[in-house]
Amino acid sequence: MNIFINRKAVSGPWGGENSFMGALCKDLKNNGHTIVTTLDNKIDIALINALTLIDINTVKTLHSRNIPIIHRKVGFIVSGSEEIRAVHNGVVEGDRRQIEFSPYIRHSVFQSQYSYDFFTREGFEGPHSIIHNGVDEKKFNLNNRSLFGLKEEPRRFWDGKEPFKILIVSWSNDKNKGFHYYEEIDKQLAGREDVKFTFAGRRPEGLEFKNIKTYPPQNHKKLANLYRSHHALLFLGREETCSNTILEGINCGLPIIFHNSGASPETAGPYGTVFGNDIFSCIETIQRNYLDIVKNIPNNPYKISQVAPKYRKIIDDVYREWREEHS
Repeated sequence: MNIFINRKAVSGPWGGENSFMGALCKDLKNNGHTIVTTLDNKIDIALINALTLIDINTVKTLHSRNIPIIHRKVGFIVSGSEEIRAVHNGVVEGDRRQIEFSPYIRHSVFQSQYSYDFFTREGFEGPHSIIHNGVDEKKFNLNNRSLFGLKEEPRRFWDGKEPFKILIVSWSNDKNKGFHYYEEIDKQLAGREDVKFTFAGRRPEGLEFKNIKTYPPQNHKKLANLYRSHHALLFLGREETCSNTILEGINCGLPIIFHNSGASPETAGPYGTVFGNDIFSCIETIQRNYLDIVKNIPNNPYKISQVAPKYRKIIDDVYREWREEHS
């Protein structure tokens, strides 16, 4: 089928949504579908994502052309501009705009139970599925490539003797992404040799770490290598609907220390521990359970090879139902 997706691919280091949609589109193409990104193409079905390059008028246009529409919803309580995350009468503006699509949507996809529950409280109704994101496991996995990429060998895990290395990743410099915690932790690391922290990504302007080694945003290959060279991931963004950073970390063998909000307990819960304001206590918890956690990681469900077939089934089911109605 020709599937319309409102996506403008961004090359280089960019956020989790771009990473997930890229992996999903690649799978759809590998399974015989054609991805189109403009309305002047032949379109059999539309899979629209959040509010990316789209508004109610575009949705109405697709609907007027009798094109069945699936909508992947994204919560905006801590994402987007001040305007888009503003709350009016208990409803986040970005969420309200997506709920406004409902009369024209045949099926909605939520990234987590948390996200579905949040939208339901805001007034969403309609056919839906809950599908967690998945990462491209050809990039984010437990294997390191040797020099020149000719050979793969399993990543090394913590041996209980070397310093425990913890990675922080943020695609955004938004202060809601946990930076006040990271700044405080940085101060607490002075003089510690038993733990080593690394940050990769974007930081708020003026924020400099003294005890945390920093890297700029990394492309997928370099980022995956960073994940695999560490022993745990610290991710304290709040109210996340389904953080790709968490899923990438898990697939690269990292237990997660996560903020107790949003979908993070839902996705990271079996693979880590909740942050309780004392980072060293959290590290000790991870270390005590380290072997059990990493033993369970290979069976995690956050792989595009497991997630994409669920999207393909929804696309097939929605299109079949539409055809039956119009036959």
